[in-house]
Amino acid sequence: MARIKKNLKKRTIVLIASSFAILSFLTLIIFHNFQNDYNSLSNHNIISFSVIEIVIVFLLTLILVVLLSYVLIKSDTLERIVNLDGLTKTLTRRSFFFDNADGKRKHDGIILLIDIDYFKSINDTFGHDIGDYYLQKIGRELKKIAKNNLHVGRLGGEEFALFFNLKDVIKFPEKTLDQNINIFLNKIHNDINNIYLDTKNSIIKRTCSIGVSKLLVNDKISDALSYCDKALQSVKQNNRNNFKYADDRFIIKYKNSNEIITMNELNEAVSSGKITYYFQPVINIKNNSIEYFEALLRWTKNDGSIILPKKFLSKIVHLTARSIAKNTRIWRNVFEYSFKNLNIDKKIKISINVHLSHFANIGAGKIMMEELAYIKTLIDNEIVIEITEEYTDRLNYDQAYHELQYLRDNGIEIALDDYGAKSSNLDRLINLPWSIIKLDKQMIDRVTNDKRARVAVEGIKSIAEKLNNEIIAEGVENKEQLAFLKKININLIQGFLFSKPMPGNEVEGYIKKFSIVSN
Repeated sequence: MARIKKNLKKRTIVLIASSFAILSFLTLIIFHNFQNDYNSLSNHNIISFSVIEIVIVFLLTLILVVLLSYVLIKSDTLERIVNLDGLTKTLTRRSFFFDNADGKRKHDGIILLIDIDYFKSINDTFGHDIGDYYLQKIGRELKKIAKNNLHVGRLGGEEFALFFNLKDVIKFPEKTLDQNINIFLNKIHNDINNIYLDTKNSIIKRTCSIGVSKLLVNDKISDALSYCDKALQSVKQNNRNNFKYADDRFIIKYKNSNEIITMNELNEAVSSGKITYYFQPVINIKNNSIEYFEALLRWTKNDGSIILPKKFLSKIVHLTARSIAKNTRIWRNVFEYSFKNLNIDKKIKISINVHLSHFANIGAGKIMMEELAYIKTLIDNEIVIEITEEYTDRLNYDQAYHELQYLRDNGIEIALDDYGAKSSNLDRLINLPWSIIKLDKQMIDRVTNDKRARVAVEGIKSIAEKLNNEIIAEGVENKEQLAFLKKININLIQGFLFSKPMPGNEVEGYIKKFSIVSN
């Protein structure tokens, strides 16, 4: 917003200066011609320019000024569209991070990530129009809370970000910085919780959860956002409606537990091949063969510890969000380190995981086909795309269907991963173009002692068969689970009963030693 106002001021100055320059130039021409005509006339009759000529010159000048004004106004309008969120008129995610980017900040401050608790219930109960009005109200009030709208951004959905100068935070010089920040945050949290929307029929009010971190001039904003995000997650895991400041103790605690990962660490890990795929087999217990290997991301730290993707995958997404080229480079680096020396029979398929949100963008299917073509230069195996079945109401599901169908039309199999966990939805099972359904471990864990779980598994199997989908049971860990699945003719099995995920250099040996545990 500061950039928009600054540019508008510049354009106004340019407009005035240009208009003045044009008028001055034309005045000089008139004066010059007037003087020449005056000197050339022996009778000193000063009628060099007629009234019509003067009017024409004035109108041409006026037209030039109007055209220049129009161009500048259109340019400003375009910049506002790019930099301001269309709904709330706060900064867009891109603009907020651009204005607070490394090297641009002139003051130490704090950054807040704010999530409106249970916002989805407003859309579900009152409709999306009322939900939009509520977000607009939040945006207006956040600008007031911030005293100006220079550092208020909407990151997406019901998530907002604020940046405050530290000098505005420190109100009690006798207290420590951390004490001042917590006092300040308590007031901000209460102010946001007091925001409400009166719809005449009802009063709509929600609480908020806030994650906070210092963001000093020389800090990396990516690291500060990591701390904010972890602090926000901590609030959400503890019943929401609170704030958490990522102070030094908080940061040290999570760094020691590998919960917080900096962008520098991530870049180094990708470039050095420490982030690669591990492989877990999917066994066909009917014909005693390996049908698939699922490729699962793992980060091997210098100390030998293994970090799972849920702790770093979002960082890769953030790292590559603004650059398709960077996204391609990073993933191709992972592919090369993982697949170039992999020796697996061509008949065995390999599946890789992709989040559904990736396919909510126009052209995502074609980009994925390009990546699959690159993988084909490394290995000859057929590639299956596994889609994480995680619900969000922010996705364009129509576009996702179009892009996934594009893959299916090009002969790519698509698996619905983790079905039966958390927000699983029958509508997505039926309406998106799957070829494989993978039952989540949460359901498989219950089949040995929960009749309802067994009925659910049999029901999903029946639906899958009628939709001509294969079905794979994930997370199979004991013979009792295997016996039930075998009984109901679910023959594709994945889980620790057969193998944990293994690095690529162990796959060939596993295939040679493979034997069915159930015999």
